[in-house]
Amino acid sequence: MDHTISGAGFRRRIYSGPLHFLRDLGRVAGVFGSVLALSMKGGISAGFRERLMLVVTAVNRCRHCAWGHQIFARHAGLSQTEIAALLMLDLGNCPADELPGLRYAIHGAERDGQPTAEARAFLDATYGAAVARQIDTACLLIQVGNRVGNTYDFLLCWLSRGRFGLLPEER
Repeated sequence: MDHTISGAGFRRRIYSGPLHFLRDLGRVAGVFGSVLALSMKGGISAGFRERLMLVVTAVNRCRHCAWGHQIFARHAGLSQTEIAALLMLDLGNCPADELPGLRYAIHGAERDGQPTAEARAFLDATYGAAVARQIDTACLLIQVGNRVGNTYDFLLCWLSRGRFGLLPEER
């Protein structure tokens, strides 16, 4: 849900209440095995995972996740130039075999974490069910993280009457 605060331009997806947050926590718990697989050898690479995290964060505009995942991406071997490009949704320097997954992540984030069935079927056909599940899990985790960060900013903005919590383009 996008929210606007009177006198401020806050326009990012946030949790509208605790039930929405608890629903998402339940979704994360439901894919716990995939969450573990993301961090194990044999899962998608750390670089691919961070590229996914960065493009979803770019769509959702969470400043907290952008900051943190820039650090993780550097540790995964991404250059600062590539990180900056990903945060602008520029996939021009990404590995070709990761492009379908990155486009899927952007598509899902633009649809508030609900990619179309056709996009999910294409992901399965491209990567196989196991890798597609890891991509979906990475997208879910960062979607939840983005929403938590944006909800924090919304509350900060509301409490400060718009002095804090806004991105530069929202001022």
